[in-house]
Amino acid sequence: MELKQSIGDSLEELEEADVVIGILTKNVEPTILHVMNVVREGILQYLSPYNTLIVVSDGFSTDRTAEIAGMFDISPVKKIVVEQMGVPGKGDGIRTVMEIAHQLNSKAIAFVDGDLLSIKGEWIQEMVRPVLYGRTDLVVPFYVRDKFDGVITNNLAYPFTRAYYGSDIRQPIGGEFCISHKLMEILRNHPLFPTDFGIDIFITTVASAERRRIREAMLGLKLHESTTKYADPESSLIPMFRQVVKTMFDLAVYYEEKNKKPPITDGVEVSEYYGPIPLPVDVNKEKMLETVSMRYGEYVDIYDTLLPSDVLHHLRGFLDGKEQLDAEQWARIVWHIYKEYSKTYDIALIDALRVMWLARFVTFYNECKDMDFSEAEAWIRENAIIFEDLQQEIMTES
Repeated sequence: MELKQSIGDSLEELEEADVVIGILTKNVEPTILHVMNVVREGILQYLSPYNTLIVVSDGFSTDRTAEIAGMFDISPVKKIVVEQMGVPGKGDGIRTVMEIAHQLNSKAIAFVDGDLLSIKGEWIQEMVRPVLYGRTDLVVPFYVRDKFDGVITNNLAYPFTRAYYGSDIRQPIGGEFCISHKLMEILRNHPLFPTDFGIDIFITTVASAERRRIREAMLGLKLHESTTKYADPESSLIPMFRQVVKTMFDLAVYYEEKNKKPPITDGVEVSEYYGPIPLPVDVNKEKMLETVSMRYGEYVDIYDTLLPSDVLHHLRGFLDGKEQLDAEQWARIVWHIYKEYSKTYDIALIDALRVMWLARFVTFYNECKDMDFSEAEAWIRENAIIFEDLQQEIMTES
């Protein structure tokens, strides 16, 4: 992707930047000034020896986000506000920041969303310094989140990534990242670079598959607008699911031959948690059940063709309200559908998995509703081990 002339012109007087921090925006007029100000404070406090540039990469906002960001004075920190290249979508927003960082020969490139309410100046230190100090190629966040937040992460992105790549990254689609120059060059030249919400799992997966060093940053509580949208999965979470899972599956096929994952030791005792208590997330379980019942028939041919008879029996029991879709049945569904997708790339398979994912989330809700944070985390880890145990068995079946 070549930089647009207008962006290139704005970089002429900058020459180089040791650090680029991209703020990704789309219609975030109420929060953009707060995010920019906190990032500025973090740069002044923790990155003063470095030549640092803030890039506001705007995803075609229809409100005053870009105008306000352009008017806001954050001197002495440097900033540019650009309309992202490509199409609307977080992936192209990040790609735009990467191309600017490439042009400026940046050593560390960080990304934050423009609608974060909980961002703190310390985040800049936690994310950027490990990369600048040569201790890692990728920093991913560990947020303190309610057990029903991160609904794609807990039951799919985390266990799949852990099982397939041996990468025990608890929140592989956490949203905020910092990458090294080396990893950036791998990412920006990758043939499967996504334009959309698949970008988060893309960054973590490529780093895992390419055996780059990864570490987690303890960023504490995360207040993010997206957590208010879980009550309506049909309009909010389902489009994101398709983008994330398609990218995750495509990369798994791409790296199938290269993937030689190291084993993860089972039975690791989960340490006690003494951090802050996350804000509870409202979940409309009835709406999810309604979606499962309504959509199941659309994909019944896929289920009947791909899934073993005992899993189908389990699913019918779930639909009748007599069964729960436990972690083992869910893992078997995921691996059978991924196995077929790896041969056909049929997007209908991901849509079929999406319905099962909502069914699994309903059971997960029932399993965890009375658990505290530590108990739920231990349960999620146990479920991920089940993913590992079943992967080889199902993927090697004839």
